[in-house]
Amino acid sequence: MAVLTSSQQTFVDITDQRKLSAYITSNLPKTQVEDPNVLPHTYAPSWDSGNLKLTPVIFLDQTSVALGSTGLTITWKRKDGAGAESALASGESASGGILTVSENKLSAAASGMLTYLCYISYYDAETKNTVNITSDITFTLVKNAENARLAYVTADTYVFKYNTSSTLVGATQATLTAQVQGVSISKWQYKNSADAWADYPTTTDNTSITGGTLVVKPSHAVFVDNVAQIRLVTDDADVYDTVTITKIYDGAKGDTGATGDKGDTGTGGLSVILGNESQTIACTNGGLVQSAVDVTIPFVGYIGITQTACTCAVGTLPSGVTTKSNTAATASAAGSVVLTFAANGTLGGASVMNGTIDLTFTISGKSVVKKFGWSKSVKGNTGANAIVFSVYAPNGTVVQNQSGTLTLATAAYNGSTEITSGAAYQWAKYVSGNWQDISGATSSTYTVSGADIVNIQSYRCTMTYNSKAYVDVITVEDKSDPYVSEMLSIGGFTVKNNLGGVVPYVIVRTNQQEVDALKGAISETAPSSPASGAFWYKIDHTAKTVTLMKYNGSAWAAATETQELTYTWYKQDKDGNAAAFDKTGKVIYLSADEIDSLATLQCDVSK
Repeated sequence: MAVLTSSQQTFVDITDQRKLSAYITSNLPKTQVEDPNVLPHTYAPSWDSGNLKLTPVIFLDQTSVALGSTGLTITWKRKDGAGAESALASGESASGGILTVSENKLSAAASGMLTYLCYISYYDAETKNTVNITSDITFTLVKNAENARLAYVTADTYVFKYNTSSTLVGATQATLTAQVQGVSISKWQYKNSADAWADYPTTTDNTSITGGTLVVKPSHAVFVDNVAQIRLVTDDADVYDTVTITKIYDGAKGDTGATGDKGDTGTGGLSVILGNESQTIACTNGGLVQSAVDVTIPFVGYIGITQTACTCAVGTLPSGVTTKSNTAATASAAGSVVLTFAANGTLGGASVMNGTIDLTFTISGKSVVKKFGWSKSVKGNTGANAIVFSVYAPNGTVVQNQSGTLTLATAAYNGSTEITSGAAYQWAKYVSGNWQDISGATSSTYTVSGADIVNIQSYRCTMTYNSKAYVDVITVEDKSDPYVSEMLSIGGFTVKNNLGGVVPYVIVRTNQQEVDALKGAISETAPSSPASGAFWYKIDHTAKTVTLMKYNGSAWAAATETQELTYTWYKQDKDGNAAAFDKTGKVIYLSADEIDSLATLQCDVSK
């Protein structure tokens, strides 16, 4: 049986009967995803680059009220989470009733939720009454899982060299550079003579100690016994890094006796300077190395202030760590040891959080032992990126006279990264009250033929990604079918407090002429003085039925006649899912208990 036309209408159960109703449409999803692992943080979709636009759709009874209509006043406000309402902020502006948000305002929402409230006032010139309603829409911020929190410091030099006259030669300052992940820099500190950490003194070289770089000079009062220990502090007390800057001297003069001459020049001391003294390793919550990483430990050997050849022997390594390379230092080039921390390495056990590795350096036949420290960072590994999936029509959702085609497309994000691979798709069509998979429709887009759209048609796409299913629905329309139907309702489109019911019915027209008209009046009481053969659609609120009755000249009885066309009804619940609904006929009864806050009816008309 060919479907000639379809119509659709939404029925609402509200707590207070209102003649004015409204809802808000958004051009962007109601979930925004923040990636906290980059600076500055990124947001998908971005309200900066593609402004968020909120448009109220307003009805007076069942008649649409255009924005800008006489008597219509629209005011917008905002609310952060469960906080109090407030005026719009910068980056939020309303014009012509439409609210435009041009900044990522969720980034500053302490609750991670932002609600925009639309206050609507309408003066009805016919009734001389003013009706006020409120509609709102809430947006939620979802954060990607944070990577493990790390901080480390590098320096362009780790030594200040002085000759036999105690004159500084070579580098005159060291520039320390901080790299952080998942944390923010708080400040720089040094270890004082009391072996306590103190804030690095501000000088003309460092007007601030909270930035990503720090200048260290030999004249700064941070050296204790010719060694300056510098620490980078972050907003997480467990995430920091230290670096050591050393003053080294060439051989010093011998002491002068009570009456004798100066002694001979002494021999320069042995020094080994490490360019990396410790490393934080990103690990899972189970204490395993999150992903393989190579750690480089540069080193330089000195006799006095003269760079000298130097070798390194690596001591016992924790499980999961191997020596990738070991390059000796020369008189002109630094050496380096590269350690590989393998993925899923235990580093001695899941509960072992830190340790040291002995490095034995040999220079001029003598040995110097240094300790390289490592620690685990296991924070932020339990989160998961949000998956955002939606269906949209790039070129609109309307065809003309069942001709041409429409393209339906999907948008999917894993966190802030667009999903372009690894996902499976299945498109379905809403037919006779059920979703039916469309054979071969398994790509991220689907082309709809205008010939398949009878007035309206709903399509659903299911994306399967990482073994989970994500669903969205879209409805397309044909604006000029040969047959056009309109769904009306005795009692309106709303019920109150889950009480009572309404009586939907369908009017069908072709070439602007009604066909298969109602056979009689629709009412609760029988028409007075009916003629023999007259018809009446009897509403029975107790039985929750509508029955076509016929007058036989003396009494009303159920009619055996039927309409010329066939009317088949279907229902979608508030979530867009097909719901059981087996009613037929041109006129039906819809009780309040069949409306769970919202129900959408569709009627297919066929011959």
